[in-house]
Amino acid sequence: MRSMRWILASAVVMLVCSSVLADEPAAEAKPEPKVRAWDIPEILKRVPPLKHDNTGRLPMICITPFAMNDQDKSYEEAKPLPPEVIRELKARGLTQRYPPREKYIPCMLALQKEGAGVVVVEDSAFNGPGGSYPENEQPIPGTLHILPEGYKGLRRPGQQPVFPCPLVLDGWKLKADSYREVFKKFKDAGIDVTGVWLDLEVEPYHMEAQWDEAKNCSRCRKHFPRGVLDDFNKYQGFIMRWRANVFGAYVVAPILEVYPGISVTNWAEVISSADIPAFGWTARGPRPPHGVGLYTAANPVVYGTTLYYRQSWRRDADPNWPLDVPHMDRLYTQLMLSQISTHEANARRMAPELLSIPWVDRFCADDKDPRIPILSRERYREILRHTWLRGADGMQIFNPVWFEEDAVRSPIVVEEIEDAVAIYDEMLAYREFLDDGVTMDLTIPKATHDGPIWSGLKLKDRAVIRAFTMAAEPVTATITPFEGGPEVELVFPPKGATYLLTLKDGKIEAKEDKENKAAAK
Repeated sequence: MRSMRWILASAVVMLVCSSVLADEPAAEAKPEPKVRAWDIPEILKRVPPLKHDNTGRLPMICITPFAMNDQDKSYEEAKPLPPEVIRELKARGLTQRYPPREKYIPCMLALQKEGAGVVVVEDSAFNGPGGSYPENEQPIPGTLHILPEGYKGLRRPGQQPVFPCPLVLDGWKLKADSYREVFKKFKDAGIDVTGVWLDLEVEPYHMEAQWDEAKNCSRCRKHFPRGVLDDFNKYQGFIMRWRANVFGAYVVAPILEVYPGISVTNWAEVISSADIPAFGWTARGPRPPHGVGLYTAANPVVYGTTLYYRQSWRRDADPNWPLDVPHMDRLYTQLMLSQISTHEANARRMAPELLSIPWVDRFCADDKDPRIPILSRERYREILRHTWLRGADGMQIFNPVWFEEDAVRSPIVVEEIEDAVAIYDEMLAYREFLDDGVTMDLTIPKATHDGPIWSGLKLKDRAVIRAFTMAAEPVTATITPFEGGPEVELVFPPKGATYLLTLKDGKIEAKEDKENKAAAK
């Protein structure tokens, strides 16, 4: 039965929708507004408010901006969401994201008035400020590689016929100046920014095409440290470290000058070390050793990307497996837990103060081959539980509209929100552990693994752990959850179990929490 609050939320949405339509001036006949599967009315119907208190914690954002219907252009036109809608999203742990543009000040003030978090998100790709300004629009003279006549180059995106020189910083200075200007305007307007979670997937990058072009550039040959351009591994390591420093100086520092101490991160920024190398966002690796510079938060990527089939099936799957959901779920489990686990293992010993705010999604259709199975919702919810228990402090929900006209796959856009909010609410029952707990087991399970899999957070002599197995039947195994402490025998069922552990008098008391669990989908 729906709660009274949920019913009232639906009434609020109907009232807002009717008000919006009533305010429309008379005009030529046009199609009636259509509420899509991922629009606010559907979200509020399908996603109940949080049962557990999340006051003071980071909100969750979605990559697809919230809208009332297919004709609602409030996000593009910088019009604030209605207060009632802001409050209902907030009740579900959500907030609307906005880009760092002055015209969005009224939108941010509207969020703040209702007590919702203000999260600033900017996305960009390709050459970025290193070679054009604004990004990908107007080339900056003198920033691109100086190449010999007839140079062909290796395969690269069509939007990047020439890469920028990584050591030329003219465009980055413009970027820094623009950030200082806009964030000062936010501050002057009285906006208390919660976080700046960037999606700047821009140069400099460390791939082979960039290296080949740099080593053929006369300016790079002059400016790069000796030997770096002659060895691809050296180039990779140098660029990853240089990238963190460039972003720190020209992106992060201008933000922190205005808003000290807030969470600032960027796409796939994690820590990698020589003995625990991090994986890339598609679980390719290893990455060379590098830190995250001035960022105050990391951004592991936990994506159910269909690229995993082409990149990893032959390497990690059993050759006798059929290509179906249960077996692809195994591969997704291994690869989705890879980056967050290696990052957390490094952060725990090198930067324990660093926040972790991963991007998460169940269906990332980078390879649109319909034969590739989509991750099941049940397994995705299991992976989300382990993501929280492997150090996540918040989440960003990647729910793009991949197939708008596909009646089967388009609802996934709202299912992404439904799953993330449900598991967040489930984990909030253990809030003291989420707020202050220390991560425990960070083992990355192989796709073929039929043994125990667990993750947890501990507080001195107490812990909460999540246990499951990818085997068909429950597995009983002994683990040592407290370092140097006694062992405890637990059951690891295929559908998972959450245990509360207490270390007392040299023994571990284990109690399964059977009451607190999001409904399986």
